[in-house]
Amino acid sequence: MNRATALALTAILLLAAPAAQALPIVGASANTIPRGTFMIDTWGAWLNFTKSWQEDGNGGSSWIGFREDRKWTAGSLVPRVYYGVTDRFTVRAALPLEDRYREYEFDTTESATGLGDIVIDPKFQIFRAESGYPRVAALVGVRLPTGDTGGDGRLPLSDGSTDYMLGAVVTHQECPITAHACVTYWFNGNRETGANVSDLIVGLVSIETPLDESWNLLWEFKGVYSQTPSEFQRMYVCPGIMWNGNHLNIGFSTLVSMSAKGKVGISTLDYDWAPYLRVYYRFF
Repeated sequence: MNRATALALTAILLLAAPAAQALPIVGASANTIPRGTFMIDTWGAWLNFTKSWQEDGNGGSSWIGFREDRKWTAGSLVPRVYYGVTDRFTVRAALPLEDRYREYEFDTTESATGLGDIVIDPKFQIFRAESGYPRVAALVGVRLPTGDTGGDGRLPLSDGSTDYMLGAVVTHQECPITAHACVTYWFNGNRETGANVSDLIVGLVSIETPLDESWNLLWEFKGVYSQTPSEFQRMYVCPGIMWNGNHLNIGFSTLVSMSAKGKVGISTLDYDWAPYLRVYYRFF
């Protein structure tokens, strides 16, 4: 699936849904959906990597820009389905469609397109104040190795490990601003080759500021930390805007890498910025 295909699929989703006024939905929050109802969302991003973290052989290391004859891109289109088991317990399943492409010297290319790793992550709201806010939810999850692990000229869409997640999220509203703070810890299993995959700590803060009844400004800040054997740190800021309808929400953001460091490997590739599009549709 190339970039044009991903954008076309997203456009179909936009045109198929009616527009009206609604409350905003954004990122990881402590909100759940009503019992017996469904919601779908889809997010997409296109990443054009420009440099990688490399060691120089003398004990030093730094970010090195790719040569002009090298190119590395990654695209994701991720539909997710939500179901309200109870008013406080929501189950979500993500079925990512991934695209990877790499071009280097002597016109050698590698690519892969297909299903990535399916993620199932239920959310249980453990506290909700009588006034409605603050809200606190516990998160659990599993990432299944359903993606291709690569080989024979194919880039990997999965590392072949089964991973588990625990986390918590808080949502609070002080009119007119709504804020969400989420921390998750991913317990990563062994790769298909038997190699260990580092655990990950992910933190996310999202802030929604309404402009009027239909439009919100979004400010999202994300940090990722992992220890050896593939140590890296990443900090991102993702400013954007969202339109809120009765059942439909559409948001567009720019994902900007603030800082990063790491060791040689695919997990340490960096990029300067990437467009990020999300669409939500509620059947209630």
